[in-house]
Amino acid sequence: MDEQFLHYIWKYQKFDSSDLLLTDGQSLKVFNPGNHNHDSGPDFEEARIKIDELEWAGQIEIHINSSDWYHHNHQNDPAYENVVLHVVWNEDKTVEVGGSPLPTLELKDLVSHQLLERYQNHIQAPTEILCQNQLSKISSLTIRSMMDRVLVERLEEKASRILDDLSKNKNDWEESTYRALASNFGFSTNKEAFIRLTQILPFAKLKKVLQSEKQTESLIFGQAGFLEKGSDPYETELKKEFDFLRKKFQLQEPMISVQWKFGKLRPANFPTVRLSQFASLLTHQPQLFSILTQTKNIKELKKALITPMSSYWQGHYDFGKPRTRISKTIGNSSFENILINTIAPLLAAYARYTDDQLFMDRAIELLESVVGESNRITKKWNDPNMQIHTAFDSQALIHLFKNYCQKRKCLQCNIGVDLLNK
Repeated sequence: MDEQFLHYIWKYQKFDSSDLLLTDGQSLKVFNPGNHNHDSGPDFEEARIKIDELEWAGQIEIHINSSDWYHHNHQNDPAYENVVLHVVWNEDKTVEVGGSPLPTLELKDLVSHQLLERYQNHIQAPTEILCQNQLSKISSLTIRSMMDRVLVERLEEKASRILDDLSKNKNDWEESTYRALASNFGFSTNKEAFIRLTQILPFAKLKKVLQSEKQTESLIFGQAGFLEKGSDPYETELKKEFDFLRKKFQLQEPMISVQWKFGKLRPANFPTVRLSQFASLLTHQPQLFSILTQTKNIKELKKALITPMSSYWQGHYDFGKPRTRISKTIGNSSFENILINTIAPLLAAYARYTDDQLFMDRAIELLESVVGESNRITKKWNDPNMQIHTAFDSQALIHLFKNYCQKRKCLQCNIGVDLLNK
């Protein structure tokens, strides 16, 4: 038995509700089970019930054993003072609130054994995606509604991280855009190193030199710790510039190059190449946040974000190491990655900040305009009912897998509930 199942039982009233009696013998009628609360506090809010001849409106708390009320320390939490009904699988202890017994409904003799067995068989299936082989039983409308829901959840989750960062830098959207973009350019391998770079090279100082390509590169590569070898003439030029600018802007101690990872990366993904691309974008688009919020379609965004790298980095993948093939800009896949993981979340964050749904709609439209991702998670959804066409689909299914399937939260998922109801 687990509380997730009990929440489902109560929410959908999946028990014998005829002639309900509380554990103290009083009659119970349920007019409204309440709204499921996924935050802190009692499990259901705004419920309406009738105990004997008296109607009550308030909160419902659910536990496996009634004694969990005390184990969870609810007796000392004012948030639980308005609970009007305690719903439990098993009453092993009388609970008192304000010196009076708390009305309690015990479910263990009211729930169908077949329903319980069906849930246990489902939740104990030895697969990562428990409903993988049953999706054909689910209507496309149910699947689509769940994907709509989890896509918004994923954008909200990413938006929360951006808004948290925004609150730490005095609501400076340019700074937060700079940090979010840097994290994206690091991808999974060098994400932490890029984040560290933005901490020791604030955008407020970097933007003072963005009119100069060489000065921008000198600050970025210098603070990243890549100007110490001196084995290349261009590196020497940047080092001279960096030494002057570091003193001028009173910058923190630079990183060391070993903090950046090169192993198992193709030269095109080396951190030195990513840093050069990052520098190029910032010098060509110093007002990046304004562009992201004002540009309305993917064609304009692509034109703004795919900028030419400096002549040196078009022909090199590290200092003193020439490329065999010239590369002038970031690739289309990198652009789409930035759109999915930086631009869409930034627009979602701005939608919350301004309370303007327009920006959330724009974020969703952008995800619908690019091809879906193919990675280890999306490949798990090997089912005709879960075809991935756009980034909307792939982002939704990534979130569904991480936050519902892996955590066995089937009863918080429209698909899982639909299967159990069948």
